[in-house]
Amino acid sequence: MMKNYLSKFGTVAGIITILVSLMGCAQTRALNNLEKLILDQDEYEHCESKTICCIEAMDYERNHEEIINIIFNSGNLDLIDQLVERFPKDYRNYIVSGDAYIKNAMMQQMMGLFMKSSAAASFSKAKDYYLKALELNDKDIYVLGIISFMYGEKKEYDKAKELLNRGIELAPNNPLLYLALGEMYDRKSEYTTAIDYYKKVLEFTEDEVAKDFEHMNQYFHKLVDYFPNSFEEAREEAKKVLKILEVKQKT
Repeated sequence: MMKNYLSKFGTVAGIITILVSLMGCAQTRALNNLEKLILDQDEYEHCESKTICCIEAMDYERNHEEIINIIFNSGNLDLIDQLVERFPKDYRNYIVSGDAYIKNAMMQQMMGLFMKSSAAASFSKAKDYYLKALELNDKDIYVLGIISFMYGEKKEYDKAKELLNRGIELAPNNPLLYLALGEMYDRKSEYTTAIDYYKKVLEFTEDEVAKDFEHMNQYFHKLVDYFPNSFEEAREEAKKVLKILEVKQKT
């Protein structure tokens, strides 16, 4: 009896393995089809609606990262907007959309002054998306860091400080948040406070920051390439800036 049971169990397990394999192949084909839809110039006029239908037909949650990577790399802002409209409660899509508009704005800035107003509009759109993401999830470290950076660029330091401090409450061992605060106080010419924050980065160990550092680097586009993307780079950045701040403090 036990032998028959094991035989049946083995058969069922084999069937399940085959089904899982087939499902994986189906999802791979769906992702390939998604990429083809976006890249196919002949279908461009209709690819947005077809693409959304393609996404709806697959396992959205399981393949979210791959879906987002494909869409983000396409640079198709209309399609990115449609993704948000289709999945309005997924805060991650608002972050991705913000990243896409920031990338677009930076590209426009590189093209020259004649694109200045268009770049400003893209930055504004990005900020709206990030704020919506924060509304849906007020504990996302990436969003807190990005919005604080945008406030800092506009010299709205009090707003930036509030968000960065909130981030530190959630991720007290994230060196990027301390680097950002150090930079903010540097801009305000409050060098003593800035130095304290940069020194804080040097006090951490690799084990201490391992978990919290991941929060800032959890998204695939790494918009925060502006910041170091490893603890070793963060430490080197802190050491470099400390030397500059010590000179500023004496002058």
